Amino acid sequence: MRAIEKILLLLDQQPPASELLDKVVHMARKFGARVELFECCYSRPLVSSHLFSSDEGIEKAKHGYLRGEERRLQLVADQLVERGVDATTDVCWEMDIEQGVLTKVERYQPDLVVKNCRFHHRLAEYLFGSLDWQLIRHCPAPLMLIRPQPWKSTPVVLAALDPLQDKHHPVKLDDAVLQSAESFVEHIGGILHMFHAYHTLPTSVIFDETLMLNYEELRSRLADEHRQAITELLNGHGLAKAEPVLHLAQGEVHKELPKYAEQVDADLVVLGGIDRNAADRLFSGSTTESVVDHLQADLLVIRAPLFEERRHG
Repeated sequence: MRAIEKILLLLDQQPPASELLDKVVHMARKFGARVELFECCYSRPLVSSHLFSSDEGIEKAKHGYLRGEERRLQLVADQLVERGVDATTDVCWEMDIEQGVLTKVERYQPDLVVKNCRFHHRLAEYLFGSLDWQLIRHCPAPLMLIRPQPWKSTPVVLAALDPLQDKHHPVKLDDAVLQSAESFVEHIGGILHMFHAYHTLPTSVIFDETLMLNYEELRSRLADEHRQAITELLNGHGLAKAEPVLHLAQGEVHKELPKYAEQVDADLVVLGGIDRNAADRLFSGSTTESVVDHLQADLLVIRAPLFEERRHG
């Protein structure tokens, strides 16, 4: 993740939560970044209305609609400017909201995309399959999904690591995750925690009696392998003997990560994502809903360095 100089704030027709604006202002100030407020607009009732007798009438109505949204966004931008942030606005008309947002991301090339999450009682039903989840899978820039709750004065940043996810993968996703978490801690003044979960081979699938006798030894060797991989990762960042807290958990990540995030009262969880399959693999075969549904922190999804090179190459 590069230095944050441009933040793209995605808004909709709902008034932005004060916590969202507070966090964006805080990040913009700490990183010295400018902010662009963006809304992808579409009104099916307007397009399908019989009040307009011609396509020209519909186009005029669309322009009027967009001007109204521009004025509304400008009022929000003015609030940011009053708080010392360089803020601009942009709107577009696109029936496919996801495509409109992704087109804007490719054109604007932000260092961070920020979006508010309006959580319902059943977060999984709201996020999975929505614009939020589509952006988790397809947004080429680092994506932060913000919940309507303030950060603590000293935020807890939790980096979710998986150095053994693919020994043959050509990019260092965990390095990108850790670098991003470190950058936020450095600029915002938070506390860094690190997490890694692994699960051993269940005894039910071991049929060889020799293997069964050595099961505890196998478990110990597997734990050592994961611990060594994490140690090598931290050594590369000069963190092996530093203050950050590392938690190794034995179990499924979709159970252990939310548990640990709650234990340390994390404000921001930094996750790695490459593509749809990689995002699914991150959650170790669990339903993605079950992970996100239990994470009460904000989420920062970091793309692999390969994606960053393609964006800026």
